[in-house]
Amino acid sequence: MKVSVVIPTRNEQGAIGRVLKEIPKDVVDEIIVIDGHSKDNTAKEAKANLRVGIDKFALQKRPGFGNALLEAFDKSNGDVIVILNGDGSQNPRDIPKLLKKIKQGYDYVMATRYAKGGRSDDDSIIRFIGNRVLTFITNLIHNTNVTDSLYFFTAIRRSGLKKIHPTSPGFEFCIEILIMAHKAGLKFAEVPVIERASFSKSKVNAFPVGWKILMKILGDYSPFKFNS
Repeated sequence: MKVSVVIPTRNEQGAIGRVLKEIPKDVVDEIIVIDGHSKDNTAKEAKANLRVGIDKFALQKRPGFGNALLEAFDKSNGDVIVILNGDGSQNPRDIPKLLKKIKQGYDYVMATRYAKGGRSDDDSIIRFIGNRVLTFITNLIHNTNVTDSLYFFTAIRRSGLKKIHPTSPGFEFCIEILIMAHKAGLKFAEVPVIERASFSKSKVNAFPVGWKILMKILGDYSPFKFNS
């Protein structure tokens, strides 16, 4: 089972190097860093910590978090794809926990901060309440059964990814892929983890991003359409 880790970055100087050093190379076959044209030394730092001839660094062609991941998926070769943030809030040492569930037969494994054994050391009150509300609405409307729909530290089989076709260019991608995976009948599992304090400043503006995610959750119920 070949494992690819994809990491979207934008201005993660001081964080991405630490993250790459923490990735357990004994269970990860390749790393793809897809950068959103950072204005700092993210690219230099990433390249200095990637394995020559094994890992890849690329500049994304289209803007947006979702577009970055779609481009990284195309560049990856793994049977399993792990999605990891470049800011250090998601601990790379938890990757084997996700892969253990994959090996047990699950298609889509999500890290969760809110199941027993998990917690967040980086949550704000606004983000905590927003995540809980959006997760509740997602479960209610789409009949999912998850505790943390927006953390987006996940592992998915490539065979499962081929059954869905997410297209969202922005952060709403995280909820779109969850809904599509559920509708496609992928076998789900959650793994409790501890979210660390981020090594870098958050790039997410909670209110507009949360609104777009809500519109994606509502889907055909929504009277609006948005572009990222």
